[in-house]
Amino acid sequence: MSNLNILFVCTGNICRSPMAEQIFNQLASKHQLPVTAHSAGLAAMTGEPMTAESQQAMANLNYTPAAHHAKDLTPEMLANSDLVLAMTLEHRSDIARMLPKASRYSFTLDEFSRLVYFLTTNPEHSIEFTKRLEETREEFLRRAISEAILLRGMVPTGDDPKDVTDPYGEGIEVYKEVAENIDSMVKLIMEWMAG
Repeated sequence: MSNLNILFVCTGNICRSPMAEQIFNQLASKHQLPVTAHSAGLAAMTGEPMTAESQQAMANLNYTPAAHHAKDLTPEMLANSDLVLAMTLEHRSDIARMLPKASRYSFTLDEFSRLVYFLTTNPEHSIEFTKRLEETREEFLRRAISEAILLRGMVPTGDDPKDVTDPYGEGIEVYKEVAENIDSMVKLIMEWMAG
C-alpha cells in the first residue's frame, strides 16, 4: 500500500498551508510514518515560493524551510487525499463545493487537532484510537482516520473551530504566532499518529 496523503489548504499557498505541510513532513520523517503531506491554495499565487517571513518563522521553530512553489487546489488533489486539513471554515466550505464527497474527510486544522486530542485522552475512545499489535502503522492510521470521520460532531471538542489567521502582509511577529499555532496543532496530530 502507498503512503497516506494529507492535504493542507489555505488561500494563496505561500504562508499557512506550506508551513503546515513542511512542519508535518519533517515530523513524519522523524517518526518514520507512512504519511506524506501536500499543500495547495484556493486562490494560489501559482509558482510563487513560500514568503520569506514564513521561512523565518519556521526556522525560528527549528524547522528547515524547503523549496516550495504555490499550487492551485484541484478536484483531483482532493480526490487523491485521505485527509484534508483547511486553515479556515470558509476554506472547508469551498472544498465541499469543489468536490462534495471531500467534505466527508475535510476538517479545519483546529477542528481535527481538537478531535484527535479528545479521542486520545478520553478513556471511552482512546482504546479504539490506539494502534493494535497486529496492525501496521498504515493500517492503524487508515482505520483511525475513518473512525475520527465517523465521530465528528458526535463528541464534545470544546469551542467552535478557530480559523488559523492569515499572516500575509503582516509583520514577522504575526507570522511567528501563526507558525507556533500551526506547529502545536500539527504536533498534537503527530503524537497520535506516532503513538
